[in-house]
Amino acid sequence: MINLKDLLELNKMGYSGTVEPKHQKDMNKAEVLISEVAVPNTPFPENSSRDVRNELQWLVNYNEGVVNQDFVKKGDDINKVFKEYCESHNLKYDEEYYKKIIKESKRIILRLKYHYNRPRPNQLAEYYGVEGFNHFEIDSMKTPAYPSGHSTQGHLIACLLGKEHSGHYNNFKKLANMISHSRLMARAHYPSDCKFGEKVAECILGAIDG
Repeated sequence: MINLKDLLELNKMGYSGTVEPKHQKDMNKAEVLISEVAVPNTPFPENSSRDVRNELQWLVNYNEGVVNQDFVKKGDDINKVFKEYCESHNLKYDEEYYKKIIKESKRIILRLKYHYNRPRPNQLAEYYGVEGFNHFEIDSMKTPAYPSGHSTQGHLIACLLGKEHSGHYNNFKKLANMISHSRLMARAHYPSDCKFGEKVAECILGAIDG
């Protein structure tokens, strides 16, 4: 039984109390390809909520509880995923442009991450005593959880490429979903992080110049 004081403290728990200097530098970069973005305020479920505990259990049960590390690594390099698809289908892929989009979108994603400052699943799993979250760690886990940056960037690139090669739009979205699910496979994100990431991608898409 959690008393009121502990409940309030749990809901105040964030990923970190400070912003990494390198992340602050990224957040302060001037816009070039992407203008200022208006993202509707969409709070994540409170740390003490049943929704969060259900999300943690969902992650433990995902893929029958087996973490496929090859699948995690496959979804790690967003540029590579889309580049390989385009090359295999003889489609134009402006690699430098999409690298710039991925790099610049990071500014917006980090601002949102530190605004919400949601703890990573392994942090709350430790509090709740849910096992299976500390056996695998990836570099992208070194920021607050919400939204998922990979989900945001994957869906953003999928939509941009879908405009350029409309006949492949559904396949690009499947690749974006694969990238997003690779973060769930790694237990690095809650499903709600990835869902919000897709919404953020839609907001960014409307702010890309040209």
